[in-house]
Amino acid sequence: KMLACMGLAVHQVLTKDLERHALELQEQEGLQSEEAPIVNVPCIHARIYNYDPLTPLKNLRANCYGKYVALRGTVVRVGNIKPLCIKMAFVCVACGDIQSLPLSDGKYSLPTKCQQSDCRGKLFTPDRSSPLTVTVDWQSIKIQELMSDDQREAGRIPRTIECELAQDLVDSCVPGDMVTVTGIVKVSSTEEGSGKNKK
Repeated sequence: KMLACMGLAVHQVLTKDLERHALELQEQEGLQSEEAPIVNVPCIHARIYNYDPLTPLKNLRANCYGKYVALRGTVVRVGNIKPLCIKMAFVCVACGDIQSLPLSDGKYSLPTKCQQSDCRGKLFTPDRSSPLTVTVDWQSIKIQELMSDDQREAGRIPRTIECELAQDLVDSCVPGDMVTVTGIVKVSSTEEGSGKNKK
């Protein structure tokens, strides 16, 4: 949430600065306009860069669950890009009121009751075409730990971990890339039983 607020603040500052600059250019060119220039700045996602300390994969245990960590490794597998619904609009069957419900990790859940005070409706239908329904790009990657020659144990396969990429981070790496991933550790239903979330 804090990174989203920082991204919004940067967006606001950048928009105001570009509008002021566009107005100055209009005055220099001698163009007169009653309206302020419209500047379209795309969505800005704030990210934490050079986060320390790096956590070795062997130290990633249950005590790291829910904590923000940084890992370094080699990308060994990149999954297909899929849509992930993060907010779904639901229409009350009784009164027709529309409400938007956040879906954590894309897990589908229905509202428990209608938000209208005079309605007691408990049946809802999803509205996938509503502007209140939000989907983002999502991708799964697998990262393998980096090991120097002195760290190698005979006969042991290097540890791997599944990571989730969302929004603008999707399609940002290919197998063989050496990456540093920061995110919140979470449990997922992969074969290893653990994963990382990078949003």
